[in-house]
Amino acid sequence: MEIHNKTLYDKDLIMAYNNFYLTSYIKKNFLIISGISAVFIIYMMVIQEWLYALLLFGILLFYLLLTFFMQKLTTKRILKRSPLVKEPVMQTYVFRDNEFEVANVNSMVVPYSNISKFKEGKKFYLLQSKDRKTYIVDYNGFATQHDKEKFDIFAKETFTKKRR
Repeated sequence: MEIHNKTLYDKDLIMAYNNFYLTSYIKKNFLIISGISAVFIIYMMVIQEWLYALLLFGILLFYLLLTFFMQKLTTKRILKRSPLVKEPVMQTYVFRDNEFEVANVNSMVVPYSNISKFKEGKKFYLLQSKDRKTYIVDYNGFATQHDKEKFDIFAKETFTKKRR
């Protein structure tokens, strides 16, 4: 098996990655905090402590707004510093049975046993290695839709235990 993908690392990909990260963060952390807060808000309403219930709800909303603000600020800072905005890089992936090759200026081979996390976004796959390197594989980078479907099946089989 050999599946090729060409992913353009540019401003749009950075934005999509940061939106994916924000969504993941909110799903994981904010929903848990909201659930715990909802229990306390309901308790405050049951004992008719309206002011405390409203205050706790306000703090929860403030936390959500602060999360969005910090992510926007971080994204803006990353875009300002990133050389990918002015000079996008085309990264080529060649997926084989036991490893994949990553090529841009340099080339390296990454065995699948070195991948610790695999996630699917709306626009890309995200692979993270044990040494904390992140590989973003754009859906549009596959030569054909058949290659994307083939990779999707392969990834689901290969990364079953690493999906998050």
